Amino acid sequence: MSREYIVVDGYNVINNWDDFAKLKELDLAHARDQLVHKVSEYAAFYDYQAVLVFDAMEVKGPASVTEIAGAKVVFTAENETADTWIERYVYQLARNGGAKVFVVTSDYAEQNSILGSGAYRISSREFREKYLYAKKRISEKIERRPGRSGRNEVAGRIHPGVLQNLEELRRK
Repeated sequence: MSREYIVVDGYNVINNWDDFAKLKELDLAHARDQLVHKVSEYAAFYDYQAVLVFDAMEVKGPASVTEIAGAKVVFTAENETADTWIERYVYQLARNGGAKVFVVTSDYAEQNSILGSGAYRISSREFREKYLYAKKRISEKIERRPGRSGRNEVAGRIHPGVLQNLEELRRK
């Protein structure tokens, strides 16, 4: 069985999710990181290979590809749009490689292009709903793990560092 992929037009999602509205204005790099981690979590749950593509139109130089949290993160080359990169990549995967590919974008022209390559489209809004559903399913699986008491204590829901700080304050 061939691998399944989810290819995400990063800035398209960031610009279409209300979750990122304020964050992108304050710190675009942090918004990108947050999206990478959300997509990685989603991809891990469904066993997809995640690829996030960000335009680097204003940046000089070649494309860069790194792996972050299990996802392939691409910054396109100078004067190359994310759409162009995605179209080429999806064509290679779907047409030449026979892979099942889902592309997340709300760009209508991009959606038509990827559908012509044999890939499936998911709008940014649809992907947010799919992501939230996956998060809920992940939480339910964690709650059903053996050894869980069924209690939903605050200590089980906060970061360990914060918990340690609270414990230190309690002991003073």
